[in-house]
Amino acid sequence: MRIETIPTRPIDENCSILKNEETKEAVIIDPGSDMENILSHLEGYKPIGILATHGHYDHVGQVATLKNIYNIPFYMHEDDEFLLDNELFPGFSSYINAKKPPKPDIHIKDKDVLELLGEKIYVIHTPGHTPGGVCFYIPSYDTLIAGDTLFKGGVGRTDLPGGSWDELAKSLRKIFSTLPPKTKVFCGHYASTTLEYEAKFNPFLRNI
Repeated sequence: MRIETIPTRPIDENCSILKNEETKEAVIIDPGSDMENILSHLEGYKPIGILATHGHYDHVGQVATLKNIYNIPFYMHEDDEFLLDNELFPGFSSYINAKKPPKPDIHIKDKDVLELLGEKIYVIHTPGHTPGGVCFYIPSYDTLIAGDTLFKGGVGRTDLPGGSWDELAKSLRKIFSTLPPKTKVFCGHYASTTLEYEAKFNPFLRNI
């Protein structure tokens, strides 16, 4: 399997695409904006599902378009469904060219194991940035797709609807206490990192 991360315009939200090179199937994670860019990375592959780390429009703004094109299931935690009716900021949908997301076809929850593309993808519920935020852990690649739970040098904001610093701190403790330090982290925005690096240098983690 190959993991591609696509920084999407205009706010550098990272859409990740998991690709099975043998079957030519793909899974799309957090398709928020920049639809033409995402479609260009899907050429030659058959998408089989869309996963969301959380329900903010910059992570799910292209789900409706992708479902219309490919007729594939959308996976998201139930606790974030309320966000699908909330663009957060006036004009945000227009700014990132998002369409109102549909409700998920499949609800995911903590400790679910998704068997997709011949891999096991573990769901880790990480509320804090949003109530239904999750991370996806792929142990065979020592990789965590963290959404907006963790950034290089930062963490997700907690001042948006449903956000909670106490819950985010618990989620971060769970991640760092259960996953190997060498785990590579694909973040929801900007650069990738590792848990080991963040444990040493991320100032937001010092008091949790």
